[in-house]
Amino acid sequence: MAMTAAIVFGSATVVLGLALLPRRWRVRAIDIMVVGGIGYLIVSNAGKSRRSAVKPSEFAQAVDLSPIKSLAVQQSGRIKSLDSVARTQMRYASGRHQIAGQEPTFTYLDIMLRPEAYENADVIYVKKQPIRQQIADKLAQVNAIEMSVLDTFVTSGLISPSLLRQPVVTALLDVMEQDVIRTKRPAEEIRGAMARLRPEVLAQFMRVIPPASGKTDDAWHLGDEVWGGAGAAPGLDAALSEKMGQAWSQLRSSWREQNATGVNDAAARLAALVRSVSPTYPETEKLKLENWYFRWNSMTWIWVVYLAAIPPLLMSVIYHWKAARGIGLVLFVAAFGLHTSSLGLRWHISGRIPNSNMFEAITAATWLAGVVAMGLEFAGRRSGMRSLFALGAAVAGMTAMMCNHFMPTTLSSDIENIMPVLHDVWLYIHTNMIILSYGLIAMAAVSALLYLRYRLSGGAATFATAGGAGTLMMASKRGGAGGGFVSAGRTTAGHVLDGATMVLMELSFVTLWTGLVMGAIWADHSWGRPWGWDPKEVFALNTFIVFLVLVHVRFKVKDKGLWTAILAVVGCGVMLFNWIVINFVITGLHSYA
Repeated sequence: MAMTAAIVFGSATVVLGLALLPRRWRVRAIDIMVVGGIGYLIVSNAGKSRRSAVKPSEFAQAVDLSPIKSLAVQQSGRIKSLDSVARTQMRYASGRHQIAGQEPTFTYLDIMLRPEAYENADVIYVKKQPIRQQIADKLAQVNAIEMSVLDTFVTSGLISPSLLRQPVVTALLDVMEQDVIRTKRPAEEIRGAMARLRPEVLAQFMRVIPPASGKTDDAWHLGDEVWGGAGAAPGLDAALSEKMGQAWSQLRSSWREQNATGVNDAAARLAALVRSVSPTYPETEKLKLENWYFRWNSMTWIWVVYLAAIPPLLMSVIYHWKAARGIGLVLFVAAFGLHTSSLGLRWHISGRIPNSNMFEAITAATWLAGVVAMGLEFAGRRSGMRSLFALGAAVAGMTAMMCNHFMPTTLSSDIENIMPVLHDVWLYIHTNMIILSYGLIAMAAVSALLYLRYRLSGGAATFATAGGAGTLMMASKRGGAGGGFVSAGRTTAGHVLDGATMVLMELSFVTLWTGLVMGAIWADHSWGRPWGWDPKEVFALNTFIVFLVLVHVRFKVKDKGLWTAILAVVGCGVMLFNWIVINFVITGLHSYA
């Protein structure tokens, strides 16, 4: 309660202070707060990543797991690398944290082979701060627990299994699971993480022995079926099974003795023996490529390159500096090239188009927006709108990749098979049209916010006199010289920003409508009806209605530019609500997408 009151009081003080400032200083103060807030979020999140880095033990540094990292594993009907499986399981338990500075595959095997070493280690990540505080408050009642341990937990979110097994925490989780709306899901995530770190559960993911039939689609064998003392698995050569069992036994005993040389020798022998089981063993290079992709955080770090492109592009928009435009476009193209490589690599690894889950949809939406932005930059290269489209795409791309980078547990980058209902050509049409429209809506919000910033600073109530496409064609024919937002002395900043917003709004209007129609056709084909009032359907329609209102508002209101900008931002908010709340809070037929 006190925290809420302090936030309300502080916010009211800031608003009152801004109201008392002259307009010019008020605008500058808002600019500083916005830039400072964004900078704080970036630095604080980057700082958390650095603080979590700890030097691993000598044994962890000496162990070479590269031979078994690229072993193939059958999971959920898909062939993955062991490294990919280990990273996935550890992320479910520990979030984005590296335990003791160790690689996820090492930690995975270490917990499986030496579980007692992790009973009191901080390996389970609790995502939500209020949940951490409630757990810490309960643990504070236990006299044997030091307050410094609880303070560290509240700050980092990491806690040991032994603390979570305390009776007071167990009782608290039982109570939390009764509150379906607020705390059931976090409580289930905590208990799910504890279950995943049990050695017998981790062993169940090691389906690493291919079938003797040579058909990779047939069921693979668990390692325990071969080297767990049960004898050879059906169809496998008994002598080969015995050799694999001996190699695993050496790896396990050497691991417990902390003998890195013995582990390395056993790992190399075991990997070679497993690959010799089937003449059609999956391609090793592809599995290594998958390891590289996940080791580099699914290439989500390219948000930094997008960020670097934004300042010069913004200077190009404001001052029309040719040098700034050149630098900004080079950085934007570099970021887009990396973005393309990321999508292409994911497509190659998964063997399907990467647009079937939230991580992929966000990545693909901003990539498609980048494609359109480059086309519009070429079309409007002689207009006052030049650099605006690249700026919008850079902001959208940076935001999307930052979300993927800093929210790995919410936006999981795991590569899974798509649901059977998605095995359809409409996946390529309907889904891509919808996510393209969302990317364009995000770009339009950028130019709309710039227009609102222009008006807030006292800019004239000007607007584009033609539609978006007409504005682009006329501006391109005029050419653009002069400084600032002015193009050949004929257009002001209001004309340019409103024109760019209209270009993007019209494109998003058409693509969203097309996506909705295509979705209705697909729904009729898959579910037997074109419309079912599913939450995602409804809010996609709501987003379209906002832009339908926007189109008609242009004909009725006097201050066309202002209302267009406001509705563009509102439309972006509705779109984000559809993507965030509908996907993560409300369950529906589209919950998987």
